[in-house]
Amino acid sequence: MEEMETETTKRLQTEIETLKNISEPCQCGTTRYSYSKAYKEGVSYVRGVMEDCGLKTREDGVGNLIGTLPGTEPELSKILSGSHLDTVRCAGAFDGIAGVLCAIEAARMVKESGVPLRHTYEALGMIGEEGTRFGKALLGSQFIAGIYGTDELDEFVGTEDGKTMRQAMNEYGLSGELDGVSRKDENIKAFLEIHGEQGPVLEQGQKEIGIVDTIVGLSWLVVKVTGQAGHSGTVPMNLRKDAGTGAFHLLCRIHDYVYENYCGQATLTAGQVTLSPGSMNSIPGQCEFSLDIRSGEEEIIRDILKHLEQYAEEVSEKYSMQVEVQELTRKEPVKMNTELAGGIEKTCEELGYTNMRLNSGAGHDSMIFAKLWNTAMIFLPNRDGISHHPDEWIDYEAMEAGSRVLYEMIRKLDKEDE
Repeated sequence: MEEMETETTKRLQTEIETLKNISEPCQCGTTRYSYSKAYKEGVSYVRGVMEDCGLKTREDGVGNLIGTLPGTEPELSKILSGSHLDTVRCAGAFDGIAGVLCAIEAARMVKESGVPLRHTYEALGMIGEEGTRFGKALLGSQFIAGIYGTDELDEFVGTEDGKTMRQAMNEYGLSGELDGVSRKDENIKAFLEIHGEQGPVLEQGQKEIGIVDTIVGLSWLVVKVTGQAGHSGTVPMNLRKDAGTGAFHLLCRIHDYVYENYCGQATLTAGQVTLSPGSMNSIPGQCEFSLDIRSGEEEIIRDILKHLEQYAEEVSEKYSMQVEVQELTRKEPVKMNTELAGGIEKTCEELGYTNMRLNSGAGHDSMIFAKLWNTAMIFLPNRDGISHHPDEWIDYEAMEAGSRVLYEMIRKLDKEDE
């Protein structure tokens, strides 16, 4: 909406477009893996943006970028906001970075108001949220939270280059010293993260701001169905132990159960399916598929898993084959701070922004910090719900709206303990 352009939207557009072009070579979109040359260039640019609006900058021992706006009463607890600077391969230009730039923009609004904060405010640009470099997500925030330490620097290995995290850090220019990285004992008043929704709910609901209630829990599983391979033309249908038929029956049963009972409350995805021997003229002797189950309610996840086991037994008995269900990963839902969420909702109403409550179906750094500090998430609409794709788009007007909501929340938090 060109007619609504402001200095803020122009600035945000320049920053996004600049970072979009700071990328490792890739087929399309933007790729900035943690500790890469492109990532370092991106950090350098964001550091300059931070310093341009008066923030004092530093990188901690693992590469988290921190821009500080000192408060007039430095003994008070700190207010933090930010997101991540790394990307998946061939990504869009907004995932994570939109939240970092909005956090910086809120600091600029403080400076331009001429009224300093009592509390120190920090804008964070975190490293390794996507997990693309080492196969471990939420790296920067987990080091800040003290969950990871020096041991992990040698344990985490690059999925593509085989280098340890310590080696990658050293090549990047970091010493590997982690003093001061963990902030689990630090006095933090609140962490507020702005992020694209990465889904279609806000756009379909014609809402400008999303307020996250819960970051969903998940269960990642591998289901292996074992039957008997055979010739596709010589084994009669009634004598077969077709692992593909058994697996697809099981998958359809659990899919229908989730759809019929928890539509809007849970998701189930089979993203990987393999058949063995995988020949056009062979009956599959084995079928293996993945399941990704997510919900904001732990009881729902447990119920889905219970029914999965039940349907697995039925398939095993009906088709005379073995069914194994292995859970690889389990994370419980993480609730955001209700008082902060309510404050964001009220702020949106005061500013005239349409808003709605929703859950986050994706993981974010906020799910780590919520276990330490009062934490909230503000979602911005993604056009067509697209993310992790070069066509990902968040309107610059939406980023400005998020920045203004964040600014007002910072002001409210700053006045709470006067």
